Formats: sequence, C-alpha cells, structure tokens
Amino acid sequence: MKPKVDAKKIMEKLKLNTTWQQILALVVSFLLFTIILSSGLFVSKLNLELGDPSPQLVTAPYEKNIEDYEKYYEDQEAAAAAVEPVYNPDEEYLATVASDLSKAFNALKTGIANEGSIDTRLRELRKTAPFDVLDQETLTSLLESPLELLGEKEQRANEIIQGAFRDPDLGAKTQDEIPALRQVIKEQIKDAPFSVEFEVFLNEFVDSRIVNPTLILDEAETEKLRQQARATVKVEVHNYKAGQKIVGPGEIVDEKIMQVLANYGLVESRSPWPATVGIALIVLMSIFLLVFYTYQYRRDIPNGKKKLTLTGLVLFLVLALGKAVVSLSLGPELNNLVGILIPVAWATMTIGILVNVQLAYLTAAILAVVTGILVDPTFTSGVGWQIFLVAFFGGFVGVYSVSLLSQRSDLARAGIYVAAANVLTISGIALVSGMPLGTYLKCLGLGLTNGFFSSVLAIGTLHWFETGFGITSAVRLLELSNPNRPILKRLLMEAPGTYHHSILVGNLAEAAAEEVHANAILVRVGALYHDIGKLKRPYFFIENQFAQDNPHDKLAPTLSALIITSHIKDGIEMAKEEKLPQVIQDIIAQHHGDSVVSFFYHKAMEDNAEIPEEAFHYEGPRPQTKEAALVLLADSVEAAVRAMKQPTPGRIEGLVRKIIKDKLYDDQLSQCNLTFQDLDKIATAFVRILTGIYHTRVEYPDMPNKQGQEGKTESSAPQDKGDDSKQKTEKSQESQESKGSQETKELKDSEDLKESKGTKETQDSEESRGSKESQKPKEPKVSKESQDSKEAKKT
Repeated sequence: MKPKVDAKKIMEKLKLNTTWQQILALVVSFLLFTIILSSGLFVSKLNLELGDPSPQLVTAPYEKNIEDYEKYYEDQEAAAAAVEPVYNPDEEYLATVASDLSKAFNALKTGIANEGSIDTRLRELRKTAPFDVLDQETLTSLLESPLELLGEKEQRANEIIQGAFRDPDLGAKTQDEIPALRQVIKEQIKDAPFSVEFEVFLNEFVDSRIVNPTLILDEAETEKLRQQARATVKVEVHNYKAGQKIVGPGEIVDEKIMQVLANYGLVESRSPWPATVGIALIVLMSIFLLVFYTYQYRRDIPNGKKKLTLTGLVLFLVLALGKAVVSLSLGPELNNLVGILIPVAWATMTIGILVNVQLAYLTAAILAVVTGILVDPTFTSGVGWQIFLVAFFGGFVGVYSVSLLSQRSDLARAGIYVAAANVLTISGIALVSGMPLGTYLKCLGLGLTNGFFSSVLAIGTLHWFETGFGITSAVRLLELSNPNRPILKRLLMEAPGTYHHSILVGNLAEAAAEEVHANAILVRVGALYHDIGKLKRPYFFIENQFAQDNPHDKLAPTLSALIITSHIKDGIEMAKEEKLPQVIQDIIAQHHGDSVVSFFYHKAMEDNAEIPEEAFHYEGPRPQTKEAALVLLADSVEAAVRAMKQPTPGRIEGLVRKIIKDKLYDDQLSQCNLTFQDLDKIATAFVRILTGIYHTRVEYPDMPNKQGQEGKTESSAPQDKGDDSKQKTEKSQESQESKGSQETKELKDSEDLKESKGTKETQDSEESRGSKESQKPKEPKVSKESQDSKEAKKT
C-alpha cells in the first residue's frame, strides 16, 4: 500500500521553512514588475499592412501631434540632391600643364637665339613637344618670330589655358567634358592676337597636353552644403484631436495613415515577445542586484528580510503609480514627457529612512532604468533616456536629503531639494535637445510638481509603512523623545529620581553612540524609557526615596531581588501598552542583561551561604545590539559615579573603565558587535560627559553683613561642619590623589566601587537599602565591609 500523504504536516513544514517563502516572493515580484513594464507592448492593435483596406473605423485615442517623418526624410534628400557639387581646380595637374608650356616656350627662345644653321635649329627644336609634330614651315616661321615678344605671348597663352582650367563652368569635370574644354581654349586662342604659326603651335599643345579633367569634386564641402540644405527642411506636423478619424472602414491604408497608426501604437509592427523577454531580463538583473547587494554587503541591516520586502513593495507601488501617470493626457507636447511626474524620489526617500541609505542609492539607479523602460518600452525615441536622467538625479538627491534626517520638517525640505535637482536636469536636457521654450517651461512645472509630490507622499505614507512592517524611523524616535508624552510625564511626577537618572543615561549613551557609529537617536530615546518599569513601585528604588523609610528593610533578600528585577518585566508590559517600537522594548529588556543583583545576593548569603545565585539574576537577554549595550554601560556607569563622594576626573575615569571591564568579564557584551576599540571610545566619551557633570565648584567664603554678623550669600551651597584646617586637609588629599600613581588610582577606584557598589546592579541594591544604614549605623557598617569584601573577591 502506498503511504498516505499528510497535507497538514507538509503545510506546517512549509510554514516553518522561510526559504521557499523568500523564493516565492522574488518570483512574484519578478512577474509583477515584468507585467507592468511590458503591458504597453500588448495593447489591442490592428493587423494591417500598407495598401490593405481598413476593416473598421479607427479614431485618435487622445490628442497628439503626429510628425510626418517619412515625408520629412524625403524632402531632406530632395533638398540635398538639389545642391550642386562643389569642384575645385586640380592644382597638381594645372602645375604640370603650366610647366610643359614653359618648357615649350623656352625651347623656342633657345632656337630663335641660336645663331647656327636653320637645320640645326630645327633639329633641336623638334626635341621638345609639341614641336615634334609640327611641319617644317610652321617651325621655320616660329624661329623667325621676334625674341622680345615671346614672353608676352607665353603669358597670354598661360592665362587662357589656366583661366579655362579653373573656370567651374568651362573646366572639365569628367573625361567626357575634355573635348569641349579643348574647343573653348582653341576659340579663345583664335580670338587672341596670335599669328597663324603660334595659333597652330598652341592648338597642338592643347590637344597633346590637356588629356585629364581639370576640376575635382570637393566631397567635404559638398556634403556640408547638403547638410545645410537638409537642415532647412521642416518636419510637417499634423495635430490629431481625441476622437478624430484616422481611417474609415474600407479605406486604403496609405503611407501617411500607416504612419499615424504606428505613431499611436495601433498597428502591430513587430512581435512584442522579443521586447518582453528583454524587459524580463532587465527586471531579473535588477532583482538580482538588490538581493546580492543586501546579502553580500548589508547583512548588518536589522530585520533584513522584512526590510527587503518593504523595498519590493515600494518599487511595485512606484511602478503602479508610474503606469497611471503615463496614461495621463496632458496635451500633445507633454504626453511623451509626462513620465517626469513619476515619484521615484518618494521611493528612494522612503527606503533611505526605513531601510538603509546605501541600499536606497542602488534602488535609485534601478528605478531610473525601469522608469525609462516604463515610458518607452522599445527605446524607439529619446524620451525614455530623458525620463531616466530626471529619475536618476532626482532619486539620488532624495536619498541624500534624508540621509541625516533629524525632524519631520526635513522631509518637506527634501522635496525642495528634489524639485531643484529636477529643474537642473530638465534644463540640461532642454539645452542639449533644443527643446522649445514653451515645452521647457511646462516640463519645469512637472519637475517642481514631482519634487513636492514626492515629499508629500513620503510624509503621508511613512507612518503606515512603519506600522505595517514594525520599523522605527528617526522621525518616530524623535516623536517618542517628546517629554510631554504621558508615560514620560508620569515618570517625572511619580519617579523624579528615575527620570533624572534616565536623562543622564541618555546623554552618556548618545555621546558614546556617536563615537562608535551607532544609532544615537535610538540610544537616547531607549535610555529615556529603559526604567519606566519602576513606575509600578517607584519607592522601592533609592533614587525615588526622599527621607522615607526603605521598604526593603522589612523584606527578605530574595523578595527584594525579585522586586528589583521585576522592573524589567513591568517596563516591557508598559512599553507594549504604550505601543512603543520593538527596538525600544528590546533595550528595556536587555539593559541589565542577565547580571546578578549582587547586594541582595551577598546579603542572602550571610543567612544561607548555599543559596543559589540563579534567584538573584535578571532574566536578560544580554544586549544584542550596540544600542542596547550602550544603555547598559551608561546605566551602570552613571549610577556608580553618582554615588562617589569625591568624583575627581582621575577617579571617574578609573571607575568608568573598571565598570566596563567588569561587564566585559561578566560576559554581558558577548552578543553585541562592540569591539575593544569601541569600548575604549565609549569609556572616553563617558568620562568626558561625567567630568563635565561632576566638575569642581568654587567654595564661597562667609561675608559679614551690614550689622557685622556673618552670613552666607544666596548663591553659596551649604557646607559641612569643620574648620579651615579640615578644608585644607581635604584639598591636600585631593591634590595627592590627582598626582598619585596608577596603582593608587586603581586602589581608590576600587574603594569607590565599594562605596557605590561597583555597577548598576549594586546601585539597584543600594537603592533598596535606604534608611536602614541611618537607623543602625554600626551594624550596617560591618555588614557593608564584609559584603564589599566579598564583591571584590568575586570581581
């Protein structure tokens, strides 16, 4: 028998397995993005070809200017063809002809000047062309010419030949035009004042030497003139109103109608599937880049999977809004540029605030690409690239403008920055593309609208994204830090000592957070709320006991420890009632780790040395983040230093470093990512703040009043009883302490640690001691020494 398949068990396993959920989410995102981007390729289209009759009436779906580019290209070529080619004289060939003519006249000059016999002179003359083909009678007549007139005749002959050669109308451009050129030159020679024998000589020279075209085509200049002619042609624009007829039923689709249909995207020019596959590949690469970058370089993002899901949702919403924006009809000039309104900056600002700034920059680049595809899926025009540039720069400026967000008004200011970036980008595009002034001004309006619209969307949706995904932004934290919140006002009124302690812890932790690059706002707000659990029993904690009996004097140590540690659980319950973010609840739960309430533990050991330590532990967990660890350290340090009798800078630093070292050795910092270098920076920041708080004050002397009686000024503080020698002794002791060796400082810090009970747990236990020591000064003193001794040994 086949085993039965338990569907319930399979579903339970799938619920526990998050890998398949992540894969499913990525697949769904891929399909949704691809469908949105390629949906424009699958609109209802006519299956028509040029010359076919239209099967139905086709009207313009919206107003649009249709440029007749086919006729435009034809007119351009016609204008270029009408340009006459530019020809230049063949200077090299002309120089050769001129040289040959000069040689012939030089030979004739030599023959005339020679005094030898006529036969010798004729024989020498025939050695030079074209005299070799002339008859003897013509040669004899040439030799009898006056020598002084040869130079003038040569110059005249050269002018005729060169002039005809260079004349763009008379010169020979092709081989077929050479006979006509020869004939023109001969006629000019005939009209010139040459004798018969010179006319025969020059005609023969023309026939023998002019054998090639004298003009050559200047292709560069000709093409330049043709381009100028093409540029003078204007494209013919036809304005189609919404609902205007393009072609009626049965009418033949000519080239003009086909162009209009294609411009509206109403005819199927090619299969949309190749373009769809290309868009799918681009979407796949975009998703891969986001996931790879997150898991490779941004693993430190808290709740990374949740925030990656939020990133995907924001991308989907931007594309959905973009699809709606592209379908808007804003007139023939702006229908192609309406994509400027797509709020890419809203998405990048939201991701920068709620997820991660570095991831938001990558998202801005990816959104710019997909926005260009959304506007122009086939990249057949330059509009897609223009929208890409606007989205790219606007998205990047949006991320930068919220990277240091400190208040809600910064979001409004971010909209101004994005609008300014859009204006600059659109201006650059307009200058490059030669955009008409009217269109440019309208595009500027769209860019400004985009910036302010993105800002409004960010402000309006931030709360819902925070609530839906359980993410706490800096804006939410700033709202929680308002001292007028009910829980903080209760803390101030019912537990003022705890409230003041929380303020100081926040200052310490915030200063340290800035040094170790933690979230300073989260640390400060977490410190404000970390002890709200003490509101349940405020007077069980020493900082809220003002000249009252200590209730712990009447309780067993185990019960007192339970009351002290329960302020963690009470604080978490109150945080949930107040709907505080999870990150604040985590700080409340972790700000004591799983350390021991040492005072009550040692007190219990006096009665029962074998009492288990577990009953005196905080429940924990230990700090999981830098922020929780900073609150833990600041909490312990502030309580210990506040209990010091003489908090000099040296003693403060020694105590601070010892407390941090004790927490490290107690394994309270093992689960957060603080380094030893971070701990040193934290200690330095704590000391700087505490030294400023507990600085030395000037003691005001007693001044006599008008009646000669001694009194104190209103500003002087109450002084302990004692004479001047005692004060001098105390000052001398402080001087010796500041100049002592490191061992002496550590010894004094250890003594201070005994006085303050070392850590926050000791402080909490000391808070419970209250007035017991004041009622029984001798016995508590002995008990204190023995307990401090035990603590020192344990440390």
